[in-house]
Amino acid sequence: MCYVAHPEEIEARSRAAVDRLLAPFAHSFSGDALAILRRVVHATGDPGFAELLAVHPCAVAAGLLAFEYGARIICDVKMVAAGITGYGGEVLVAVERPGVSGEAGRLGITRALAGVRACRPLLAGSVVAIGNAPTALFGLLELMDEGVRPALVVGTPVGFVGAAEAKEALMARDVPWVVVRGTKGGSTVAAAIVNALLALREEKLR
Repeated sequence: MCYVAHPEEIEARSRAAVDRLLAPFAHSFSGDALAILRRVVHATGDPGFAELLAVHPCAVAAGLLAFEYGARIICDVKMVAAGITGYGGEVLVAVERPGVSGEAGRLGITRALAGVRACRPLLAGSVVAIGNAPTALFGLLELMDEGVRPALVVGTPVGFVGAAEAKEALMARDVPWVVVRGTKGGSTVAAAIVNALLALREEKLR
């Protein structure tokens, strides 16, 4: 059996393959937005995200500024937080906040929705990454309508019940966002977007 085993060669070949696949879409994305798209496609192996990824014009600048000031990252679920690497600031998981499980059971709502509500005092100025639960994004939108303003929202919840609608609603709000439209997305995608922003920050600091 013949296969590539050297990690640096695997990385180089992967990046070259992603660049080839994304060449037809390069004109549709700015340099920084294209870097985010590359990271998502590299993480998922799916070039189809080139037709689904949407990046608010202020999203990269907002994310870089937030990270510069050490903003916390609030994730809907543990899988998103586990995928984020190289950040020295605080990374919180909404569903793991104290009392969330009991509150979800008492109200008959998802833990993700209860978790976002529990994070209300922490949301202003934070980078919020929602990769799993549409209800978490709907809950965040409700809080935003009440005046809560995160620095940046990464919205990539996956599913067939509410995911597409929640992301379209996010794109209509006056806050920087990065979104994967439609039913696709997931925790891996949300983490890849955050990691792309962190990598851009490191590049600009050199």
